[in-house]
Amino acid sequence: MIELKNVTKNYGLTRALSDVSFKIEKGEIIGFVGPNGAGKSTAMKIITTYTAPTSGNVIVGGYDVLQHPNEVRQMIGYLPETVPLYYDMLVFDYLEFMGSARHLNGNLRSRLDWVTEACHIESVLHRPIGVLSKGFKQRVCLAQALIHDPDVLILDEPTSGLDPIQIIGIRNLIRHLAHEKTIMVSTHILQEVSSIADRLLVINDGRIVADGTFKELQSQITHDNTFYLAVVAEKDAVRAKVESLPGIDKIEPVESGESGLTKLRLHYSGENVPESLDKLVKKEKWQLVEFRKEALSLEDTFLKLTQSTHERETERVAAGV
Repeated sequence: MIELKNVTKNYGLTRALSDVSFKIEKGEIIGFVGPNGAGKSTAMKIITTYTAPTSGNVIVGGYDVLQHPNEVRQMIGYLPETVPLYYDMLVFDYLEFMGSARHLNGNLRSRLDWVTEACHIESVLHRPIGVLSKGFKQRVCLAQALIHDPDVLILDEPTSGLDPIQIIGIRNLIRHLAHEKTIMVSTHILQEVSSIADRLLVINDGRIVADGTFKELQSQITHDNTFYLAVVAEKDAVRAKVESLPGIDKIEPVESGESGLTKLRLHYSGENVPESLDKLVKKEKWQLVEFRKEALSLEDTFLKLTQSTHERETERVAAGV
């Protein structure tokens, strides 16, 4: 439904996107995440025909955004980061105007009723947009993005300014819409995107650095040969015994906060190290508290994925990888 092929975007001497490629299928919810200035909004503006790529191709619903921009615009509902609203207009008049601009004709009334209920803006329908709270302005803008029942939704920070109850409502709406639409959601709230997205695209310094489910992204940066071992035993004795095992590459002490508990982070390259550790614990009669493969939190995964190339290479060298 959406495909970017080797897309680059320059603003003068500044490169906002560099050789970006990805594909989003119909019915997918994609979480688009990255630090400020990573290129998220630029990519979304290119997909929605707001700006043109310097090079590369963007296809939406089979149409090239440069050759057929009007056809692309008909298929897309766009909620930009900066909400575009006419503050002097009443909410109802604004949505009616946007529906008319989308040539809804006989469907305008039914679509107005639907977006009013879906976005929970009944109470402000006849109030000037300029007097609304930030949360209501956000919902009105979401309503205009949905007014023409688009096949593709591009949502840049859709829950910005909403209270917790409103956020849950928007999440549920996005999940419901995904049955029939392709949705791309940009957000800084990692828990939010992980709760609604089928797949995550991580962008940093204008490049896609990761693409996959949260578990797949974890596996990209979590080495299979990293385990945590925690036993009730004397620290120096445990470390000496573990170091004597063949295949152990690196041992890092981990603060446990408990007296008598030794916790280590182990990097190894030997094939049978987990089995050897199990035998060692039993032989020494250590009380085993923890023995598990490394698993990073969502925040740690995001931070590692968005490290600079230099930082990642430095970390790999330090870890002996």
